[in-house]
Amino acid sequence: MYYSYLYKKNASSIYGLSVVCGEVCLNLKWLYEYLQKTLEVSANKGVLFNYDKQGQIRKNVVSFATEAAEIDNIFRDIKNDLERRPLFWEQLPPEDLSVPLTSKIALAFNDDDKAKITEALRHYHNVVVTMENTLPSSFSQTVLRLNSEKEQLLVQKNGLEVEIEALKRQKKQYKWVIILSLLVAIGLIAIVSFNQNVNELRSILKSRDVSIDSLNVVIGNKNQAITTQEEIINRKDRELRTIKTEKEVIQTELAEAKSVLDNVAQQIPVYISSMVLKTGDGDYGDTIYSKNTTYIYPRIEVYSLVEGNVDFYIKFFTPNGLSTSSTPGESPSGYSYKDEETLSKYKKQTVYLSGWGGKSKGHWRNGSYRIEVWHKGKLLYEKRFTIYQ
Repeated sequence: MYYSYLYKKNASSIYGLSVVCGEVCLNLKWLYEYLQKTLEVSANKGVLFNYDKQGQIRKNVVSFATEAAEIDNIFRDIKNDLERRPLFWEQLPPEDLSVPLTSKIALAFNDDDKAKITEALRHYHNVVVTMENTLPSSFSQTVLRLNSEKEQLLVQKNGLEVEIEALKRQKKQYKWVIILSLLVAIGLIAIVSFNQNVNELRSILKSRDVSIDSLNVVIGNKNQAITTQEEIINRKDRELRTIKTEKEVIQTELAEAKSVLDNVAQQIPVYISSMVLKTGDGDYGDTIYSKNTTYIYPRIEVYSLVEGNVDFYIKFFTPNGLSTSSTPGESPSGYSYKDEETLSKYKKQTVYLSGWGGKSKGHWRNGSYRIEVWHKGKLLYEKRFTIYQ
């Protein structure tokens, strides 16, 4: 099964991610959103992809082969995330060899169509299920909005600068008007009329100067707004780089810790932190009395550094020494019995070991006892206990 998320930037640019699985995904909506988020996270990191000024994803490298390490990181992250959700998958239906290789059907995804998709796989060689979502991510919307606002502010700034230049030209023209008015006034009007005209022109020039000062204030405010938006964008870039660095440090420390644990596992693959006992119908941890004894059942808390089946060899010591089975071959040499348990790596587990004793109550006499747990010839845990009268 091929599952792909495609991001169509324009008619000639399409980016995306594809995964090839040997099982059918039962939650396509989750898988779609997961692949979409993975592409956006990659764009935020800016190694293979990044966001342009229009808030759209674009390729950031000439050849993906030059960033093989980053591609390998993305592959491991996707593989681990898919394997952690086994309930989202089921086996492919048996292949029907009678179905032509050219048979094909296209389906539009719906939350209620899981059975329909599975049924189509039985009757068509090619089943294409599509899901469309044109909503951009919140981060790409923010980038687009900030760039749009910045462009609008630049346009306003340019317009104001044009107006200022026009006002400056008008101011020069008024100066020539004053000179001409003075020349005309010498021959046509009296000195009083001349002074009146000069005062009026001075008032007009002062008004123009006030308008220019107001426009300069507006331009200053717009420039401050542009600077603020640029600082926000730069801060976001620094935050993204910091997150990327912290993630790389965590991944390195995790790899080192796993390496140390793997080395420890060579010497101590299993660690037992505690043990409690019970007999018959009693509870773990209860005081054990001889009259109630049948089988003695150990329960242990285990930390495992290995994965799979582990053999625990048990030694059960009575006041008379090591207890072994009277049936030949039932007790391993030097031990009372053996238990095989399945353990998970790097996890704490509670393991219920098999019991040792007999069916009839009163099987064990009162006295001091000891139980030991061994693995590959090494003593893992020892517990002494008393059976009371």
